[in-house]
Amino acid sequence: MFGKDKNSILYTHLIVKVRKYKNQQPYFSLYSVPAIADQTKAKDTVEKLNSLAELENKDGWQEEYYSVNMTL
Repeated sequence: MFGKDKNSILYTHLIVKVRKYKNQQPYFSLYSVPAIADQTKAKDTVEKLNSLAELENKDGWQEEYYSVNMTL
């Protein structure tokens, strides 16, 4: 992040976890590994986390993961 080129643009992809209980407001948080630099790895990670979330569905809780692009 702190390179020699001060005008460079950095890209990262945040992994956001969204939890919702029935019809209440959703809760947003960052996943334990909050950022992945490679876009394809971030998308693959989100797909795997969403498939695991479907298997571990708890009483009334809905859980989804999203990859959000961030430019620095």
